[in-house]
Parts: sequence; structure tokens; C-alpha cells
Amino acid sequence: MSICAIICCLSVLLIICFTGMTVPCAADKRARRRASFYVAPNGNDAWSGTLRSPNKAGTDGPLATVTRARDAIREDRARAARDRPYTVVIRGGTYRLAAPIIFAPEDSGTEDCRVTYRAARGETPVLSGGRVITGWRRGAGELWSAEVADVRAGRWYFHQLFVNGERRTRARTPNDGYLRTDGPLPEIKNPRAERRNPAAKIGFRYKDGDLKQWDGLQDVNVFVYHSWTSSLHWIESLDAQSRIVRFTAAAHWPMSWWERNQRYHVENFREALDEPGEWYLERKTGVLYYWPMPGEDMSNASVVAPALHELVRFEGDPDQGQFVEHITLRRLSFQHSDWFIENKGPADGQAAVFLGAAVFARGARHCCIERCEVAHVGEYGVWLERGCQDNRVFHCHIHDLGAGGVRIGETSTPTQEAHAALRNVVDNNFIHDGGQVFPAGVGVWIGKSSFNSVTHNEICDFYYTGVSVGWSWGYHPTSANHNAIEYNHIHHLGAGVLSDMGGIYTLGVSPGTTERYNLMHDIYSYSYGGWGLYTDEGSTGILLENNIVYNTKTGGFHQHYGRGNIVRNNILAFSVESQIQRSRQEEHISFDFQRNIVYCSHGDILAGNWGNANYRMDHNLYWCTSGDELDFAGMDFEEWQAEGRDESSIIADPKFVNPKKHNFRLRPNSPAAKIGFEPIGASDIGLYGGRAWVNAPKKIVREPIELPPPPGPQPFADGFEDTGIGEGPALATVSGEERSASIRVTDEVAAGGKRSLKFTDAPGLQHVWQPHMYYRPRFDAGTARFSFDVRVEEGATLVHEWRDSASPYRVGPSLRIEKNGELKARDQALMILPLGQWIHIEILCGLAKVAAAAYDLTVTLPGRTPKRFDGLPTGSDKFKKLHWLGFTSLANDTAVFYVDNLKLDREE
Repeated sequence: MSICAIICCLSVLLIICFTGMTVPCAADKRARRRASFYVAPNGNDAWSGTLRSPNKAGTDGPLATVTRARDAIREDRARAARDRPYTVVIRGGTYRLAAPIIFAPEDSGTEDCRVTYRAARGETPVLSGGRVITGWRRGAGELWSAEVADVRAGRWYFHQLFVNGERRTRARTPNDGYLRTDGPLPEIKNPRAERRNPAAKIGFRYKDGDLKQWDGLQDVNVFVYHSWTSSLHWIESLDAQSRIVRFTAAAHWPMSWWERNQRYHVENFREALDEPGEWYLERKTGVLYYWPMPGEDMSNASVVAPALHELVRFEGDPDQGQFVEHITLRRLSFQHSDWFIENKGPADGQAAVFLGAAVFARGARHCCIERCEVAHVGEYGVWLERGCQDNRVFHCHIHDLGAGGVRIGETSTPTQEAHAALRNVVDNNFIHDGGQVFPAGVGVWIGKSSFNSVTHNEICDFYYTGVSVGWSWGYHPTSANHNAIEYNHIHHLGAGVLSDMGGIYTLGVSPGTTERYNLMHDIYSYSYGGWGLYTDEGSTGILLENNIVYNTKTGGFHQHYGRGNIVRNNILAFSVESQIQRSRQEEHISFDFQRNIVYCSHGDILAGNWGNANYRMDHNLYWCTSGDELDFAGMDFEEWQAEGRDESSIIADPKFVNPKKHNFRLRPNSPAAKIGFEPIGASDIGLYGGRAWVNAPKKIVREPIELPPPPGPQPFADGFEDTGIGEGPALATVSGEERSASIRVTDEVAAGGKRSLKFTDAPGLQHVWQPHMYYRPRFDAGTARFSFDVRVEEGATLVHEWRDSASPYRVGPSLRIEKNGELKARDQALMILPLGQWIHIEILCGLAKVAAAAYDLTVTLPGRTPKRFDGLPTGSDKFKKLHWLGFTSLANDTAVFYVDNLKLDREE
């Protein structure tokens, strides 16, 4: 033995003597040797579970259920002197769960002795909360039926059905698209004034024939679409004579708040079963009806209905300091769970946070869900709830979801660190096809939770947001900070169903939170709000850099309001509307927007409010592929720079490799280097690993959606003949229908045809300039011509005005008709108009290069020669673009006027 070896041995002996350390012996190593149990479809829970297959005598072999394997580990621990690692190997096949698999604190492993539940090599075990429906019989027409005894006996009722591994549609009407309400309940005169009134949220008037006293009405569901949510309801009462429906529970928003004729659809009645792929479950008879898809053979089809709400539950108790720790689930498939709303109660809310999840964890620590599948579920896929810390969801395929994919944390603020969800990782997961029942579900949702990482995921095909971070509105103390949202591929969101969404959406004060190296595209909302990067209410202290965003509806970046966010080195391209939006002006710096490339096919760069300059924008590159002049909040680039904004920015072609095919790599001669832009490497974004895994998203086949039209000149003509009586104007936006104030189509009078648009003012409105309506024509050049007929009744005051999109806006032509019929252009009195008679008005105004700070007006009284007023001054001598055209009632009392035959066009 060498001198060095002797010295080492003596050192070890000295340490042992003075510290009391023990040296592991062979017996200790054997005690810590991994113990394995096996589960198989041909197993028996009365056996030991230590054999992979049954023995020849049939007296021992694998277990039949995962729950029994869990209990076997508990029993083995009770016998053993020391802890050791455990592995439960689950053979391929389908295991029908009678109840959720529950892991309690006593089922925990340790850092050195984990407990692992995994698939046998090369096999796929499916842990299903569903039951197989058999006994199918051919019925009348295309329908097949099967009797479900537990439904008839009142022991079971399900809301989803899966045939041959695919979700099928519960019978609904209409099959595509939506029905429209006929307005709020009769007692609700102005939904906008009833925000806190539950009575305004509990029902609506429907159009004739849309709802009926169907059999099984107590099981019919009505899904009402609001802005960023959709509420689910059961029917309490249906008054067919008055066409009024009332629900068992209220929505979160008043009916007709977002649209007077609100969208909805109806599910789960026999008469709606009218096309292939639809099904209906009749409670009183227990009969399940189904119309097979073309080519489906019901004699050998696999039909599964979910019977469980949850499939797996990690059941720690953070209040008592008891946690479920060091458990791994690997290569398991969790399928078939249903959605559940207790007592037909409220079912509405942002991000569908009122729901649970198929795999639920509370008080889980250092647990892993690896290479698993979660599919065909009714609510969220996975939820790491209160007290979940240092867990990992890795390389999972999470899809066909009733709501969203993965949730972390809660909506309430943790009262102590043990209650907080912290340091969880969601990495390299393919999360897609959510919102199948609840459209507001989110791909990955982080509530009041911090230090989490959401990385390298592919998140697509949701009707709302891709990743949502934070749950505080305004500038309250942070409860979600230092979250990293990086290297994710987020795309195909919205599909024109919901609004007010983002690829990545944040709420509240979030210091240390980062959004980096994310690729986001194809985000299309129903109305407003299809953004890529979206910092909503109070978002503060967030770094957004090195992201690529393209093909959005309303902008690559939008900040509602917030403080001190940094937006740098991003590529924002091809938004249908404006590229960047700032909504609320505040007294502090909103954000720092630098070294970004903004690339568009039309000239509208900015939307929202930019007047107070409490933001920093510089060293950016802007380019428009159409050659249109860029519009910066109503200013050209020189005017914008003269205001001290973007002083070192440039307008130049960044020379992308192939932007038409969304290749945004820069060519060597790109001028982007002049602004300090650093190339963004997109190759590391999204999934990583084997080729089959990385290419899995390419297999998705999407139905084409109707994209919103690109902005540009939008002439219109409307005599209101095609709009229903009592409805609002189809082409305009209406605001201020409070109390008895309204803007509605009527057949009382008309200048031509049988209908016109009636403005009804009322006393005591919140603003004197309500009600009003406006159009968004986007005329940037040429000469605009607008004509209309107007009839002013006694006591009415009317204002008609043109505006651009500057902040503050600049006024073009502006007319006012006083209560006595006096017509004014700004303060200039022009003539007296007769009350109670139709007057024809025509305005001609040059824009852009032919703008002359003046317009021409022609007024035609009944039976009189037209009277011209040429060269009337516009409200602002800088008015050059027509982006807003509106009518306002200023009576502040009960008064009426009518307009008809509105027509806007343009001459080059």
C-alpha cells in the first residue's frame, strides 16, 4: 500500500472516530436496493405483485391496479427497517379506474429513494376514467342507440363521449356558428349600468323559434359567449310567449353587455341530433343516441364515456405541513375524465379558473410527471395547486381538453410560504386542442405563484390565451414574480371565438418575470384583442425580449396599463390592424420600447393613446411592405420624431430571408445592425428531443378560419333595410345606451325604403355625449365623400364629426344641429333647418396630399335647390386622414332624431 493510500485510510478512520459516522455495509446497500412491483391487465390484487407475469400455477403474479401497488409499497415499508427506492412497472393495456388514484404523504419517496410509477418498456398503459358503452342497435334513419343502465337508475350522467379515440359533439344547435339573443331581460333597460346586478346576468330574450320546451329541458345547456369568457348555464324557466329564458345561475357579465344581440349556442336535446358525429343522452330512459361518422362501424367501434372527474390526485396537506414528495409518473396515459359543475351553479370566469383538473396536486413537492399523456378530459389537464413546489411536468402530450392544459397556483394569495406554489417547471410539452367545452381555458396558467419556468413547449389551438401569468389587477403587492416564459412556440389561438387574448398574457406587478425567445403567430380574436405580447392591468417589471410575433389581429404588442416594462429586440410582424397598442395613459413610464423590428403590410403602426409621452421608444426599425406612409398615432414619421420619440429609429427594409414564408432571419446586409438589433435564433424554440416528438405538431390538420380583412379604405352604404327592427346598426359601433337612451333601427319613418336609424336621448346619462355611434373607415388619401339624410325632431341636438387616429385626435369636418334647427359648422352659423323633415347632406373633404384644412358642404331641403357651402374650415388644420366618422346626440333630455341612407366612398 502506498503512503498516500495509508494517509487516506487514516483520515477516514479519524473522521469516523470524531464524528460518529457509520460506513455503509453490504447489508445496508441490500436494504436500499430498489423494490419493484408489477401491474398488468391479467393481474390480481390478491397476488404479491413481485412477478412480471402470472406463474404457471396461477397462484401469484402481477397486481391488477395501481392503487393496490401503492398499498403494497406501504406494506413493504412497514416491514422494512430502512427506506428504499420503489418502482411500479405497469404493463400495456387499459385500466378502468373505479376511483381516482390518490397519493398521500405516506406514499412519498425521498431524494435518494424515489417512488416511480412507469410503463413497462415499449408498452403503453392507459389509465382511464371512462366506461365502455356496448349493446349498440340500429334505429330509425342514421341513428344508433345503446341503453346505459346506470344512467336510467340515476347513478351516472356524462357530458362527453369518445368514439375510436376521438371526441364527439354533444347534440347542439346551431351545428356551426351561433344563435343571437334578442336583447337583455325586459326589466334590464341598460346592461352597461347593471354591472353588479345579478338579475342582469341570469337570462335574456331570445328570437322566435330559437328555444323551445324540449323534453329533458332540465339537462339542456346554454353556452353564452361574452368577450374573453363563455358562460355555461342550465335553464330555470322558459317563457315561450314572451321569449324569455332564465337560468339557474348567473353569468359573470350582464347579458348584452358586450353585444346587444349576444352569441350563444344550445346543447343536449334530442332535436339537435341532426348530423354525423353528434350524440344525445336521455336521462329518463338511459338511452344514448349517436349518429356515426361516415365509415364508422358501430359493431366494432370503441365508445367510451367518462365516469370520473379526476384521474390522479396528489393529496398533501400544506396546512398541516404534510406533503407528497419525490413521486414520479413516467410514460403513462391518463384518459377520459368528465367536467362537473356543482348544483348547476355558476360556470363562468377568465381562464376558466372555476374548474379542476384530471391530474390534480395539492402539497406536492419534488414530484415529476414525465413523458405522460393526458387526453380526452373535461376540464384542465394538470393542476399544481396550493403548496406545490419544485415539481416538474416534462415531455408530456396534453391534448383534447375541455378547458386548458396546465395550471400552477391559485387565484388567492398564499398566507404563508408553505401554501405557495413555487419553482415548478413545465418543459418540453405538447399542449394543444383545448377549450373543447370551456373556450376560456389557457394552455399554461400561472396564478399567484412565483419562480416557475415554462419553457420549450408547443402550445396551440386554444380559443383564448396561450400562457397567462399573474392574477392581480392593478398595482397591488406582487404575488407572481420571477416567472420565466421562454423558448415556447405558441400559435393558432382565438380562431375568432373569444376576444381580449394574448399569446402571452400578464396581470399585475411581476418583478423578475421574463418573456424571451418565444415564437407566436396566428392569433385571431372575435372582436378586439388578438395580441401576441399582452401586458394587461398593472403588469410591471417584466422583460419582453427576443420574441418573434407575426400574424395577429390587433397587434404584436399591447400594454393596457403598467409600469416599467422593457420591450426590446423583438420582431413584430404582419398584424391585421395596428402593430403596437398602448391603452391607458398614466403619470409614470409605461414601458421602454427599443431595438425592435416592426414589419407590416400597411401603414398603421400605433393604436390607442400616445398623447402624454410617458413611454420611451427609440432605436427601432419600421418597415411597410406596401409602401404606405407610416402612421404614428396620426403623425408621419418626421412629426413623430419632432415630438422627441424614436429619434434614433429608422425606416428601412430589414432584409429578412423570406418574410412571406415567415423566415425572419436577417441577411448579412441588413440595416437592423444600425439600431443594435441582435439576431434571434429560432432553431432552439419549441420542442426538443427525438425527431418524432419534435415533428408531432406538424400532424395537426386545421379547418380554415375566415380571417379579418386587412385595414384599408372601407366604403359603406347603409339604408338599414336589411337590419331587423329594434336592432342596432350592423356596420357601426354604438355606445351609451343607458337608461332609455338607444340607437336602434325603426320603421316609424324613413327617407327612402321603410326603415331608418333612430337616436333616442335621455336625461341623467353619465356623459352628455351619449348615446353616439361611429364607423372606422380608414381613409388615408384621396377625397372622401359622405352623404346622409337626417330628420331632427324638437328638442334634439346632433353632432356629426370626422376624426383621425392621433392622440389626441384631430377633427375634420364637424356639423352641429341645435334644438331650434340651426345648422353650424364649428361656431359658424349656416342656416336654419326645418324640424320634423328629411334633409339631405353631403360632405366632400380632401385627405393626405389633397388635404386643404377645408371641406365642401351641400344641404338639400325638401323641394328646394341644393345649397353649397365651400371651403368650410376643418376642426384642425392638421386633419389629413379619416379614421373615425360618427353621430352624437347631445340633448341631455328626452329627444329624438333619425338618420338614413348613409353612404361613404372615396375619389382618388
